[in-house]
Order: sequence, then C-alpha cells, then structure tokens
Amino acid sequence: MILVITTSEINLQQHISLKNTKKIKSVGELDLTISNSVSLKDEVISFKSKGSKTELLVGLKWVKNNFDISSIIFFDYIEPINMNLLVNHIIIPLRLFSIDDPPLEWSNNPLINKIEINTLINKKIRKIIYDTNFDFFYGDILSIDKKFINTQVVDELRDLNNFDGLNHLIFTSNKFANENNIEIYNLCICKTNPMVNLKFNMLLEKLF
Repeated sequence: MILVITTSEINLQQHISLKNTKKIKSVGELDLTISNSVSLKDEVISFKSKGSKTELLVGLKWVKNNFDISSIIFFDYIEPINMNLLVNHIIIPLRLFSIDDPPLEWSNNPLINKIEINTLINKKIRKIIYDTNFDFFYGDILSIDKKFINTQVVDELRDLNNFDGLNHLIFTSNKFANENNIEIYNLCICKTNPMVNLKFNMLLEKLF
C-alpha cells in the first residue's frame, strides 16, 4: 500500500488515475481517502495535509498504525529560493534541513536539523525524470513553519545562499519515513503559476 502526501494546492486526481475512492474515518479532521490505482499497481491512501506539522505527524502515525504502508510519495510544491530554479524544474532534494526557531532568532545560531536523502531512490527518480522528459534540479530544501514564509524571509535566505527551496512539510515527512524504515519518494515541483496546469502522471506511473 502506498501513502501519497500532498497539500490542498495539489489535485492528486490530475496526476494519478484513482478508482473506487472512499473517505477514511480517522481521528480528528484528517483528510484521508483510499483508492485503487492501476498506474501505481497498488492501493493508494491520499493524505491531504492542511499545512500543520502537528496535523501531519498525527496523520502519519495514525495511518501507520492502521494500514500496512510499503512506500510514501511526498508530492508538493517548493517555494524557490535559488534563482536558478525554473518553471519547468522538478527538484530532487539532496539534503533536507529544518529550523524550528522563528526568523528573529536566526542570528543566534539556531539549531538546524539535517537529513541526507537516500541516493538509490534519488537515482531512480532521476532516471524516471530523464525518461519522461522533465527537467530537474538537485538542491537542498529547508523546512520552516508555514507562517514564517514570506517575501522578506525568502530574500534573506537567498542572500545566505545555503538553501535552494522551501517546503514546510517535507522534513517532517522524511523524518517519519526514516524512523519507521519506509521508503519515501520526494517529488517536488517548483512553485510557479505556469506549473499548475502541468500533469505528472507519466512520472508517477513509473515509480513502481
């Protein structure tokens, strides 16, 4: 069984053919559905996060305790920091970083957590991107609280030249996957208006 993590900005039905979709009754107000996917050759649980790291972690733990998850796909937009990121880029993360402190505390040497991404999975994603004629960019992605992401913070991070993009949920998702020995595929799309109408069904279909 495959777990796909997205946000409200992603319409998963646009990218994966899903049939017999049913709402999953769970704790709280988690947005969870279960479907059959011919393209992914498995049952798929879709977890559409509202953007809270706490909600994401609660949902991940609940899904793991109630279903046998073999793989996770993290499929979301990335806020570009690196000016070399273009509208047609899929970002393949090399390293993920997380800063829990607010930007006002960053000058006081905040604790920066780091995750190194599985190179074998990245090689597989790289080959699939090449085969499906998408452009890609290897980069480092930073997770900070969504409420801190604004133009000023992005400009400050750009001046530091340490990170290539921002996503507030990718670090938590990968940390959970690593701690529970679940393989995770990070499909990160550069967040620009022209990308909204692109479909990634061919790329997703080749993952499994």
